[in-house]
Amino acid sequence: MFRVNRVAVAPVLAEFVGTGMLVMIALILGQTTAVSYFIATSLAVAAAAVFMLFSNISGAHTNPGITFGMWTARRIGTLRGISYVAAQLLGGVASWQLFQYLTNHTLTARSAAFSTPVWLAEVVGTAVLGMAFAAALSRRYESLYSGIMIGAAYFVGIVIAATASSGFINPAIALGSRAWSAAYVLGPLVGGLIGVNLYTYLMGTADVAAPRGRAVAARSVAAEESAPAASSSRGVTVKRTTVRRRKATTRR
Repeated sequence: MFRVNRVAVAPVLAEFVGTGMLVMIALILGQTTAVSYFIATSLAVAAAAVFMLFSNISGAHTNPGITFGMWTARRIGTLRGISYVAAQLLGGVASWQLFQYLTNHTLTARSAAFSTPVWLAEVVGTAVLGMAFAAALSRRYESLYSGIMIGAAYFVGIVIAATASSGFINPAIALGSRAWSAAYVLGPLVGGLIGVNLYTYLMGTADVAAPRGRAVAARSVAAEESAPAASSSRGVTVKRTTVRRRKATTRR
């Protein structure tokens, strides 16, 4: 029996499963309704559930745009970021194939030329979502509170993006829905970059820097506190040694 490195596999698997869940919800709703409000509400609930399930394992990005934004903000490493994006896209493809198998219905590809309004709508919608993820990370909210915030951000982002686009704000959903185009890929990537970095460095700087600052301060305080203790203990040892020598000399 071969051993599986759970520490390395679990986060990637969480991104695969979580993204697959979101894409499946998007596919089901896309075939039953075209009302952005209902789609946004359902995806918001699904995103909140996915975040609460997997946030402690992988961060529950479930979106290449968010992962890209976290990477540019130096919140995750390069190899982990690449593995996350690959898992997310594979999750989208897996949901696409599963949906076709369950419904016995083939999804037709929807290709479209690059459109600036569509791209900009995806940028703005994903930026809202990116700020929510950065807030959850920097403020260190509880999982329930963060999940509600992420779900609400998904709702707001999709409703905003739906004014000019399909409101995917997620390249994995665009891939699974067979609506892969430059606007639906570049938009979320740029939006994730803007949203995550905007919140991290302008609104959450103190909170992000606090752990390092506290750690350095704690080490400094510990060093300062230990120094007198060490000095006093050395003083006591010297005094004891001197007393012993005097006693030995007196006996002689």
